[in-house]
Amino acid sequence: MRKHLWQIDSIFVDLEDRDASVSLVHQKTLCEIVVKFRLAPNQLEESALPLRKRIEVLATDLILDLGSFLDSLPE
Repeated sequence: MRKHLWQIDSIFVDLEDRDASVSLVHQKTLCEIVVKFRLAPNQLEESALPLRKRIEVLATDLILDLGSFLDSLPE
């Protein structure tokens, strides 16, 4: 079974400004990464549970993109 190294610790959404903040914690090192981004107006039209899942996916994609970018940098 594959171990999950990152755990989503908290999700905050400011519905007025459409700002989202997701805190992820690395299980082995206890390092915390906070991803912040702004949601499009149409992304707030769904109920809370689908919105939370979408925010988790968006934060995960941003972290994966950052990891790929850092891996591609010359040493």
